[in-house]
Amino acid sequence: MSTLRVLQRLVAGCGIAALGCAGSSDGSSGGDYQSETSRARLEIVVTPELRVWDLDLGDPAPGANMFRAAVKNRTGRPVTLSLDLRAAPGLWLLPNWQRQTRIELHPYEVRLIEAPYEFTRMSVEGALRVRLGQVLESGPGEADVERFFEQSYRVGAGNPAAMNPADYFDSLATAHLDIHAWRGSLAAQQIRAIGEQREAALEAIADELGVAFPDRVRLVFYPDSATKTDQTGHVGVGWAWGNNIVEIYNDLIRLNPYHELAHVVARRLGDPPALLSEGFATYVSERLGADALEFFGHPGLTADQVTCESAGAGELIPLDTLFRFTEIGSQASNPTVAYPQAASFVKFLVERYGIDTFRDAYRMLAGTDEPGGVLANEEAFAAIYGTVPGGLERPWRQSMGCPVSVRRARAVTSN
Repeated sequence: MSTLRVLQRLVAGCGIAALGCAGSSDGSSGGDYQSETSRARLEIVVTPELRVWDLDLGDPAPGANMFRAAVKNRTGRPVTLSLDLRAAPGLWLLPNWQRQTRIELHPYEVRLIEAPYEFTRMSVEGALRVRLGQVLESGPGEADVERFFEQSYRVGAGNPAAMNPADYFDSLATAHLDIHAWRGSLAAQQIRAIGEQREAALEAIADELGVAFPDRVRLVFYPDSATKTDQTGHVGVGWAWGNNIVEIYNDLIRLNPYHELAHVVARRLGDPPALLSEGFATYVSERLGADALEFFGHPGLTADQVTCESAGAGELIPLDTLFRFTEIGSQASNPTVAYPQAASFVKFLVERYGIDTFRDAYRMLAGTDEPGGVLANEEAFAAIYGTVPGGLERPWRQSMGCPVSVRRARAVTSN
């Protein structure tokens, strides 16, 4: 961005009252890392209290780097600047690095500030996000940050220090999927069959939820844990975030092909409590033919079968308690019980009240453990289904043919 353009935007009213005027939130200019670093050097940000210019990103590379900028306190009183840097390696590499620094400026002080940042890895989509704000006292011992600048610089594009993981993969694009399979691996040999299977699953899930899905999903398959960890930094058989799903795929390890895909599609509808979100992902996986509970300790069994076993052993989590969970997966959430129980309950809701009613609940409820949010969820659920989740415990258990009266185990709480 040229100095003239920045000054024109400031004259037009950009400043502390117009957040984002000094740069778009995604900040991508489409250039290479040299043009991005040059663009940063031309930034001029002015508020009534502060002037910041000459943003120097250094020479971005994996490892330690240094950010510098010139800052002036334009007032006759002390001002505190907040500088927030986040280095994102890009593509499907982990992890992000982020740190906030606060700089105390004396009246009318002009200073060259600097702060370190680090790329643990850097891909060709690596980016450095810069946020600037003013720290405002909001009460005794408390402070808020009023942000006046946010920009992301694509410092990995064209950077000889950046890696391109895609160079190691065979790739296939379908209507909604960008699939990358490690070259020579079993997934690479089966990439077209994988694409057909998951494309059909995505369309079936979207149809079940009644949502359009114009986005693209990136699926990445590694042949083993060591290769995945070495390249990405992630330990485990797979993970998902945003519209990215990364998995190990070989003769011994193949994850449920639908669970994470269901989460990606369902986010178009809403972000409800884990009872509904994890319950739906597990339920729809089972309905599409996957061994949905294999990796949750119950291979070959349905959600109803496992839930009946838990009921007989007095291990079920009361529905009103499970309804308050913000996640299912941690040890505290008792996942070997909670996953099948949530799936069984979602199955009951869909079959008893219909998919349209379930869509309404998915859309209206929010995943939260704040008391006010939990109360709002209970009221919304009751407005949709005529009672709170606990009020459906008896008919839900009866629908599975499980004992109506069972001993309940110790209370289980979420994180």
